Amino acid sequence: MIFAYALFVPAGVGLTSAFGSQLLAGTLHVTIAPWALFIVVLTAAVFVAYLGITTSASVDLLLVAGEIAVIAALAITILVKIGPAHYSAAVLSPASSPNQRLTDLTDAMIYGFTAFAGFEAAAALGEEATNARRSVPVSIVGVVVVTGIFYLLVVCAEAFAVGRHEIAGLIGQASPLGYLAGRFWSPSVLWSINLVIVLAGVSFVVASVNAAIRVMYTMGRERALPGSLGRLSHRRTPVAAIGCLAAITLLIGLPLTYVYGGVPTFGYLAGIGGLPVVLIYLTVNIAVIRAFRTEFRDEFRLGPHLLIPAAASVVFLFPLWGILFPGDYTLANLLPFISLGWLLIGAIAAGVLRARRPATFQALGRAVAPNLDNQLAPD
Repeated sequence: MIFAYALFVPAGVGLTSAFGSQLLAGTLHVTIAPWALFIVVLTAAVFVAYLGITTSASVDLLLVAGEIAVIAALAITILVKIGPAHYSAAVLSPASSPNQRLTDLTDAMIYGFTAFAGFEAAAALGEEATNARRSVPVSIVGVVVVTGIFYLLVVCAEAFAVGRHEIAGLIGQASPLGYLAGRFWSPSVLWSINLVIVLAGVSFVVASVNAAIRVMYTMGRERALPGSLGRLSHRRTPVAAIGCLAAITLLIGLPLTYVYGGVPTFGYLAGIGGLPVVLIYLTVNIAVIRAFRTEFRDEFRLGPHLLIPAAASVVFLFPLWGILFPGDYTLANLLPFISLGWLLIGAIAAGVLRARRPATFQALGRAVAPNLDNQLAPD
């Protein structure tokens, strides 16, 4: 998970800087290279994280609320204007994809899961919640439900608006949402859609930074990573983890953005980071089945503890199949195997930790349990 978060941050900063550059060029006619905006966006996200979770979470919530309101309004406008006559399930068929093959779907699932990734970040904030046993589960379930409905609304509006034969053209647009806003609202409001996209990117970066630094902090405090990562600032924020993440983001994301641009940078890094997310979700579902058939057998229920995780595990096998057997063998298809290399390193590290410090290994993750003393500033 730390590998995924460490890649999502530079991926998000790269994408945000690219759209920010387009926004400035189209509205103010000011040309600023994406690599220069990369530094600005990262600095802003790091500063907000340093101020504390109350500030960063409030900023993120405000950005997300505005983003959802505008994009949902556009989606509803599209659905109303085109009418039910254009609602067709055919646009959701793999045959409507650009290459008309199943591997298009499996490839897209990697980025789809990447888009959903982050809902579990509420667990990483358990130490800073007033009532973690109540707020963390409610947050996780609430985010999944709201985000799922929102994504479904927008995807259906986009697909129904262009029809199955024009999906490839929509994908080829520099800004698909901007293209649809020009068609169904007015070309004069394109700047507002582009601004929303930039703000959405900023909120993604802030959320990814918050999750990453808290996982790094906890692992450092538990000696699974260098102990220096467990150092706090006078504001009780994980300053060492923030600095480490900022350095990693600059080292990985800035050169890629400078050479390839922000959008390809996002594609490469999100593709690499998407694989560990899929693997984590898959193994967690399997672990749920095992846990409630062994340690928590008295609490076992057929639906939530067997049928749902089993069905989810099957779903997660599709993108893995697409990774292992891609339609075209290109460099982009090989990039996710970097994640498998990291997974191997992690397995070796876990084995060494379990052999040399079994008590530390057994305690991993328990520090965020709500019955233990909090060390980060509670909010």
